[in-house]
Amino acid sequence: MQVDSLIDRACGWLLPPRCMLCGAAGQAPCLDLCISCADGLPGLTAACLRCGLPTVRGTVAGLTCRQCLVDPPPYDRCFAAFEYAFPVDGLIHSLKYRHQLAAGRVLGTLLGRALTQVGLQLDVDVVVPVPLHPHRHAERGFNQSAEIGRWVSRAVGRALLERASARMRDTPPQVGLRTDQRQANLAAAFRCTPAVCGTRAAAIDDVMTTGSTARAMAVALRAAGAVSVDIWCVARALPASPSRSRRAADAGPRPFS
Repeated sequence: MQVDSLIDRACGWLLPPRCMLCGAAGQAPCLDLCISCADGLPGLTAACLRCGLPTVRGTVAGLTCRQCLVDPPPYDRCFAAFEYAFPVDGLIHSLKYRHQLAAGRVLGTLLGRALTQVGLQLDVDVVVPVPLHPHRHAERGFNQSAEIGRWVSRAVGRALLERASARMRDTPPQVGLRTDQRQANLAAAFRCTPAVCGTRAAAIDDVMTTGSTARAMAVALRAAGAVSVDIWCVARALPASPSRSRRAADAGPRPFS
């Protein structure tokens, strides 16, 4: 039995896990999410293999959409475990802005489980978190992508290279920017070390919106010698649609936002 498994069991015995969403008993040994709430999360399975957006018919996973066939992104594959919707968005918000690190464990563990179910980790050697600028890291006290990444790394059995990438410019927040503004904002924003040279790398982040961050990270990883680049993220923001707007309204207030 692995040492970390023993530690997990000891921690779960001393501090029994409690679901962050409903307050019920969590999952052994120490996951703060109950099975019922986990089953109700907005999973995203039928999506384009390259960009992570739902396929046209929304029924077949692992296909490449027409847009990616015409204009493929600089990364090879994109995988998101969930739609960026209630209550996943609340868990991400709790991690980033309320410093609830337990949410990082929940999100990273769930992403790791989803990845192993489809076997994407088999073609990856290392996991590289999307970095924060040192100023932003100092303000927040941690990097949410690294917090998620350490649990993904454990779940998929791949090394976490937390220092293999750096954000070279303190870019303004991406929220509210158009796609072209996001891309310009992140141009040459990242640099990766030779530690990724010759590896099959997976860049990991919390949310993928327009894909601008993913593109910039992929370019940096390839420039440092990565032979392939995957993008792994907890959630994928989907284009607005009337049905999706109705679902969001029906969900009611979001307790974590």
